[in-house]
Amino acid sequence: MLTSRKGTAWAGAGLLLSLMISSPTWADDVELLLSTPGLSAAARPNLLFILDSSGSMTGEVPTQPPYDPAVVYPGDCQSDMYYWKDGTSSWVPTCGSRYKFKKTKFDCAQGTAQIATSGRYADTMAMYREYDDDDWAWYTLSRYETDRNVECADDSGVHGENGDNATSRPYARSGTNRTNMYTSRSDREVNWGSWPTHRVITVYDPNWLNWRNGPTASNMRKTDIVKAVTKNVFGSMNNVNVGLMHFTGNYGGRVIFGLKDLDANRAAANAMVDALPAKGNTPLSETLYEAALYLRGMDADYGTVARPLYGDGTPVGAPVDTAALDTVSPMNYKQPVEYSCSKNFIVLLTDGLPTADQGTYGKITNLPGYTSVTGRTGCAGDDVNGQCLDDVAEYLAKADLNTSVDGVQSATTYTIGFGLPDDDQDEGATYLTEVAAAGGGKYFTATSVGDLTEALTEITSDIFNRDISFTAPAVAVNAFNRTQHLNDLYVSVFRAKDEVHWPGNMKKYVIKGVGIEDALENDAIDPDTGFFADDAKNFWNTTATPDGADVYKGGTANILPTPDDRKLYTNNGAESLTLPSNSLNVANALLYTIEDFGLTGAPGEPDVPTMINWARGMDIKDEDADGNSTESRVSMGDTLHSQPAAVVYGQTDGSVEVVIYTATNSGYLHAVDADSGAEKWSFIPNELLGNLGDLYLNENIDYKNYGLDGDVVPVIYDANNDGVIDSTDDDFVYLVFGMRRGGDNYYMIEVTNPDSPKLRWVRTFPELGQTWSPPVVAKIDINSTTHTSPENAVVVIGGGYDTVHDSPAHPDAADAEGATIMMIDLETGDRIWHAATDNSDLNLAKMTRSIPSRIRVIDLNGDGLADRMYAADLGGQIWRFDITNGAAPGDLVAGGVIARLGAEGLSTPTLADTRRFYTTPDVSIFTDKAQNRRYIAISLGSGYRAHPLEDYVTDRFYSLRDPDLFNPLTQSQYDSYSIIEDDDLTEVSGAYGTSIPLNGGGWKLTLPANEKVLSDSQTFDNSVYFVTLEPTVDSTDPCQAGVSINRLYRLDIVNGDAVIDYGETVPADADDADAARVTQLEQGGIAPKPQFFFPSPVDPNCTGDDCSPPPVACVGVECFDPGFPNFPVRTLWTQDGIE
Repeated sequence: MLTSRKGTAWAGAGLLLSLMISSPTWADDVELLLSTPGLSAAARPNLLFILDSSGSMTGEVPTQPPYDPAVVYPGDCQSDMYYWKDGTSSWVPTCGSRYKFKKTKFDCAQGTAQIATSGRYADTMAMYREYDDDDWAWYTLSRYETDRNVECADDSGVHGENGDNATSRPYARSGTNRTNMYTSRSDREVNWGSWPTHRVITVYDPNWLNWRNGPTASNMRKTDIVKAVTKNVFGSMNNVNVGLMHFTGNYGGRVIFGLKDLDANRAAANAMVDALPAKGNTPLSETLYEAALYLRGMDADYGTVARPLYGDGTPVGAPVDTAALDTVSPMNYKQPVEYSCSKNFIVLLTDGLPTADQGTYGKITNLPGYTSVTGRTGCAGDDVNGQCLDDVAEYLAKADLNTSVDGVQSATTYTIGFGLPDDDQDEGATYLTEVAAAGGGKYFTATSVGDLTEALTEITSDIFNRDISFTAPAVAVNAFNRTQHLNDLYVSVFRAKDEVHWPGNMKKYVIKGVGIEDALENDAIDPDTGFFADDAKNFWNTTATPDGADVYKGGTANILPTPDDRKLYTNNGAESLTLPSNSLNVANALLYTIEDFGLTGAPGEPDVPTMINWARGMDIKDEDADGNSTESRVSMGDTLHSQPAAVVYGQTDGSVEVVIYTATNSGYLHAVDADSGAEKWSFIPNELLGNLGDLYLNENIDYKNYGLDGDVVPVIYDANNDGVIDSTDDDFVYLVFGMRRGGDNYYMIEVTNPDSPKLRWVRTFPELGQTWSPPVVAKIDINSTTHTSPENAVVVIGGGYDTVHDSPAHPDAADAEGATIMMIDLETGDRIWHAATDNSDLNLAKMTRSIPSRIRVIDLNGDGLADRMYAADLGGQIWRFDITNGAAPGDLVAGGVIARLGAEGLSTPTLADTRRFYTTPDVSIFTDKAQNRRYIAISLGSGYRAHPLEDYVTDRFYSLRDPDLFNPLTQSQYDSYSIIEDDDLTEVSGAYGTSIPLNGGGWKLTLPANEKVLSDSQTFDNSVYFVTLEPTVDSTDPCQAGVSINRLYRLDIVNGDAVIDYGETVPADADDADAARVTQLEQGGIAPKPQFFFPSPVDPNCTGDDCSPPPVACVGVECFDPGFPNFPVRTLWTQDGIE
């Protein structure tokens, strides 16, 4: 199939590019790993308030009066400013804080209205500001900017910039340096909830801060304070279901307001708060027990419809809310916990210890599964007042309250001791602290309006930060690597979570036959899931138990060095990372400020030495709850998109040392010994230290945190081809990698000595976007004084990604970044050549769209120098370039667009036209026997990787024909090139035996609805293999994203026919023709590209062709026999780099 040469690619040349096999492709906004429901009933948390209605609530306490927005409170806060804080932190800004912006710049109409009544407002917000070298966009808020527009997610589609265009352009516009920061089109809006428009911010009116800081003015009844503060907090909350319970005098409690959408029922909720009585006893555990019955949808006990009477004959409080009932007689609660992603919380507020509260002792085992959940047959301790309160709280925190939906639906209990009597303060605080701990929540104490306001505000803030509802597979596989000439596989695994840190790990297996084998010589893969079997044990697992698919077990993350012994480097200036100044350790703490770690020094945040010890892997927060905070923790991040690299270091004694280099979204590059799995050292770029604060706090978030997310590409130079890396022979090993969503830099680290890394260069350029394009190292002879690398080595990259494409619509203007191709000197990182629309070595007017994929670089004439490149962009264009080796940069390359298959070039493109190419052109040479003619096939599929759940485009797989195999084209020929369009291609869907016309542009396969290509294709033995994804979003549970379907296609490269193996029959009709092309895979998520392995002989002493096992094909860890008819000899075609 591939016209190529046997053996080494080019004899005598010592530069070897050891490229790994798989380039994993996952949804960049992780829509399939993390399903974030909209602001519907499924997404709203359930918040049940149990408010003390006992007689003691009539007692008075000294306090300032409740906040009244009509009153102007004296104080030092600037009246023309709004103050703000990150919504996840507990501190409140002071009047002297830098966290503020002008009121006139607050474009959030919803927030302005809410602040006018309650004094504060919390929502996802962004600021339009400069964030990098004159680049302006909606970004996270900065305390250094006070005169920039601030917008909120709640205003989406309702209100834009203050002024005449507020309703005509109601969407904050995505992209960089736009003429208008607002737009009328929803498909051009920023992606609220994803970086960098992801932060939850709380905004404060200066008048509210002045009130909060004001003096105590008068005495108020505790019940009046609770009512006023609760209603005020209700006024500051959105997107939450609220319920209310109070005591029924002497026995238990009742539901007076069933859980309902607060936005639609705020007035009714406030009315129920006003109806709270203040009479009778304090049956805390009985009321929490009734809450458990309600949340489980069981029969009521204390909360009957008939209102009991106080001793004076008056009815107790408010009546039961019959809307909370399924049936009235018998009285059965309607199950309020409906969805797997609806989190449940209880706030229990009381002013004293329990009284008349012994009934739960004999009833608690009525709660389903109580004994199995708690390990007890009753309440702990004696039958005394309130003895069961912590038992019920523990049960609620651990039990599954609705077994009919997926997952465990539990409830977290918070407690507030408000105005506790002097003689009850210590005992009451201890009691309520224990209850909150058992319930998984927190205890707060309050003595005034201000205290109670802060307590309820912090609780609701904590609840909203917890309530990020995601559905994820148990664990996702990134891709795996195989070292050349060895059969070892190094598998990166991670778990998608609703937190900043996604845990990752790396494990080792081997290829055996047509599959993957574990350390116990068993099949490692479960054929029913396409993933690791539960009883699999990888080779780095040092325990006696299997690790299977568990990301927390058995890999590199479990055997990291101790914090004291760990070699953790950053770049503080010197090239050699092993110099003391580059060591990230406590001895160098004075080199850093807390701001370097992305923190502010706010109360509760760690100091610099603590941050450094945590970064080194110390279990500062005792995450395993074993009481030891100085031990190592399992602390490896995820490799969501990053392709690890395996480098074989030959030794003079004939042995080999293999080192795996893997980058993670925690920002670390790890060097791992392939024999033991132990980390040799790790490196975190100085510019990513600022992410460590968020990783340390590890709060619940609704976006993905990125660090080093690009492929790690190794470059190996063995000058004398002796298989031994020896610096005295001028050999070297380099690693080149980008950041993908993590940033806009490329890095080059020398690891000639794997124990002594050197950071050789860090580069970015004004035209670059996010550095998605995996670097390709090639030999190109450029007549330039800046080209100094041995063997004419250059790094070829695409311009990367412009986040304007996070919005579905085709951009009106040219992309502000990413629309370029560059060649960088391998040794220095200096740019030698680039193409762009203008001000470049090759000005191309059509190069207006970013190029995020790998550039396909090829040596067609076999002279060891690259002479052809192919690329694809996000406008649906395919590019070809011819290289004239030996020329100066201005004459080095000619090129242009050879196909337009998306929205670019259309006068009025619609969403249906926006086919985007995130994948690399798969280039191969084939012969069409019917025409007796050879072509270059350029194969790739379209699909919206940034938002794979979108279904407005009919995606296709294309195989174009380039007839000019070895003939370079001049720039004038490119300028007049007859560009292939979609209609020029022959449709092969539903057909078999299709003939492609002579001089035809090629063929296309239109995919079924909502099916798309998100990973590269691979051409092998005249067949092109590719994987499609059909994301499924329909589900009986709106929290679920559904089970996505991955399909493997195998098509004849000539005409797209199904490849018919020996003995199979030709498809009889259209349906059969399409069905014969595809096999459904078992794995979920987004499967990586197909890859083909050529295993080494089982007997290492065996030589000759007959010893070579047949090739193995795999998608992820699902492997199959590609049906190659003989034992092949490995051949090379220098298409990915140089050898």
